[in-house]
Amino acid sequence: MARIKNPANVTGDSGFSLIELLIAMCVLAIGMLAAASMQYSAVRNNTTGNTATQANMLAKATLEMLKSQDIESSALAVGDYVDPSPVDASGNPGGIYNRTWRIDPLGASTRRISVTVAWTKFGSTRQVTMRSNTMGSGV
Repeated sequence: MARIKNPANVTGDSGFSLIELLIAMCVLAIGMLAAASMQYSAVRNNTTGNTATQANMLAKATLEMLKSQDIESSALAVGDYVDPSPVDASGNPGGIYNRTWRIDPLGASTRRISVTVAWTKFGSTRQVTMRSNTMGSGV
């Protein structure tokens, strides 16, 4: 005669306990928080890099515009210059970039141009400066 097992006495078929389930959920939550933190850092660093690239391009465009002027023009007169209001990445009013430039004499027909673009983002102020010498008219 075959003997029938009592289901109450079977071992190994009990599944997960509540403690095991809670531990697994905690491990999963910690992993998800780490991934979210990494995603936040990546987005912030990409934004910072994009802002710095835009500032570099704005400084370069200003420098090239000044270098294309005639050496005797008022644009290349010796002195310090400041944009009256912050500009955007295209040089239009209303952005986050403060642009200044300085024209220094290097001789009778040569000037040194220094363009500085500064901005404040994420609570810190940064700046880029580009310098070039010119004889005017793009030279």
